[in-house]
Amino acid sequence: MSLGRYDYDRRYRRRFWARFGKFAMFAVVLLGVGLFAYQMGIEQLKGRDVTLREENAALSRQKAELELLASQMQHAAKTAEAKSAELDARLQREVPTGDLARLAGLIGERLKGGMDANRLAFVIAQAQPVRNCQQPENKRFALATPLLKTGNRAVAFGNNTVTVSGEGQAARNPQGAQESWFDPAQPVTIKVTAIGGKQTVATGVLPLHHAVVVDNAEYRFTFTAGARSFVEVTADRCPFP
Repeated sequence: MSLGRYDYDRRYRRRFWARFGKFAMFAVVLLGVGLFAYQMGIEQLKGRDVTLREENAALSRQKAELELLASQMQHAAKTAEAKSAELDARLQREVPTGDLARLAGLIGERLKGGMDANRLAFVIAQAQPVRNCQQPENKRFALATPLLKTGNRAVAFGNNTVTVSGEGQAARNPQGAQESWFDPAQPVTIKVTAIGGKQTVATGVLPLHHAVVVDNAEYRFTFTAGARSFVEVTADRCPFP
């Protein structure tokens, strides 16, 4: 009986330890699988974290590049707007409009038609606002030269209130010798003397313009080349001021 009991206990213990061993082995395998899966998860998380960091860095770089591009485009747009405004202002300054455009067109037509630019400028300069002026006086005098000292070399206006005289350079013949008359292509000197002796001078190539004020009256003179030796004078007398 004791032997049978012993065998039974031994077989029982053997089965227990065999089962325990299997369980332990299963637990070890299960634990190993769990640890492996955990480690794989950690590695995946690490890899995903690295990937996310790289993607975040790439997105940050793209954001910085886009911000720089936007800043450059904004600067370019502002520069373009400034240039456009400058061109508009220049266009308004330099391109005539309204009455000025109409006058510019007329001047262009006259120049294309062969009118001398100096003559056209003279005509425009003569245009004045309407004033309560007396009828213009037209006279002429012989311009003095080194060879012409005699003759009618001065004229008076306004009841001898203003006297006009002058001198010029002698013309030359084809041989280079001086003539008695002046050369209208050379500068002349026109002297305007008011009553009392006050004198003003206009110098240059004819035609010339000059104005003086004497006794509350403004005398506006136009000097042009006339017949040989002569200067034509047109005087307007207007109240001043």
